[in-house]
Amino acid sequence: MEFKTVRGMRDFLPEKARKKKFIEETCKRIFELYGFEPLETPIVEELSLLTKKGSAGAEIEQELYTFEDKAGRALGLRFDLTVPLARVVASNKQLAMPFKRYQIGRVYRYDRPQAKRYREFTQADVDIIGVSSVLAELELIALSYDVIKALGIEAYLTINSRELLESLALASSVKEEQLAECFRAMDKAEKLGWAAVEKELEEKGINTELLDIVKKNDLNAAEEKIKERKLSTKGLEEIKELMGYLKAQQLSRFVKVDLALARGLDYYTGIVMEIKIASGPSIGGGGRYDKLIGLYSGRELAATGISFGVDRILDTIEDKLPGETKTKVFVTAVSKELTMQALELTQNIRKLGINAEFDLMQRNISKNLEYANKKGIPYAIILGPRELQAKQFKLKNMESGKECLIGLDELEKLREIL
Repeated sequence: MEFKTVRGMRDFLPEKARKKKFIEETCKRIFELYGFEPLETPIVEELSLLTKKGSAGAEIEQELYTFEDKAGRALGLRFDLTVPLARVVASNKQLAMPFKRYQIGRVYRYDRPQAKRYREFTQADVDIIGVSSVLAELELIALSYDVIKALGIEAYLTINSRELLESLALASSVKEEQLAECFRAMDKAEKLGWAAVEKELEEKGINTELLDIVKKNDLNAAEEKIKERKLSTKGLEEIKELMGYLKAQQLSRFVKVDLALARGLDYYTGIVMEIKIASGPSIGGGGRYDKLIGLYSGRELAATGISFGVDRILDTIEDKLPGETKTKVFVTAVSKELTMQALELTQNIRKLGINAEFDLMQRNISKNLEYANKKGIPYAIILGPRELQAKQFKLKNMESGKECLIGLDELEKLREIL
């Protein structure tokens, strides 16, 4: 019987796993550069937490992995890293504010598997809790720019405001109770196209005038329509304020206002963001969720964050990422009688901080060199009786084939060569 991975999930063999780890470590380095602290939360959460009204929304709830444990408790796999964060903040009132955390971890959604969309995927999140001003968004955008630059990605960031979008929707005859459904439908535009979004809205009895307005992406026209109906301009003012800050920080060329950007989760309340590649899918996104923490504690706290889709980034720029092995040298002995001496040599090399692999299978030299070459290990050390007698070992460059002898008491030379 052949066993396969569960549908919508995948294995990462060493080369691909190294590339994925490179993305994660790059994100972590930039996150810590900005003063964010690590947080870890369980993959399994209480189902009541994940389905709390006003958090994810009906469509995400349908995508949850749910089950009962042996005690009959209703549980689910986390669908993002934000809801668990809200639980942590709600139950740890001693946290110093602003609370700036990052988390890199796997999340699960029972979505329909398709190209570059998986049911298990990794997110790299940064969030700022306790800051109501758009300075928090400014920092997240600056951080996003640095992450993208460090990964060598040609991308840009789009922003909008849920409050601005709500005002536009109400001005376009969308009823207040229809707003969440309307925005969830709009969020599918990238995946399904605007025609499908319009059809869904019509089927649900939601006025489609809003789509014509947002697709034109005319901020001045949007402002006129909102003021004409005397609706809230708070979202519009926040967008203008943020764009002013971005211009002052020379980041405005990286950011575009996109009135069609909705983001599908119900918990968003203010500015929303999405990171896009010019000729590809979005690779990250987020926004402000000032009411989410209050759902779990009764104490509302300003909050905003952004999430990088590690799998999306990997699938988009895999060919450009470093995937070579970190093992620098493979150590083998000519005969089994020299196994312990070769192992001692390997350990001494490791003490220098050099990644080294030892021949565990005791194969012949040609087989071992073939193995090292297949793994892409750049150097091999061969220990034979003559070399040992002279207190030396042979170092072979696997690419050029060149060999040299190094004394057992001259291991420091390996630092210069490797």
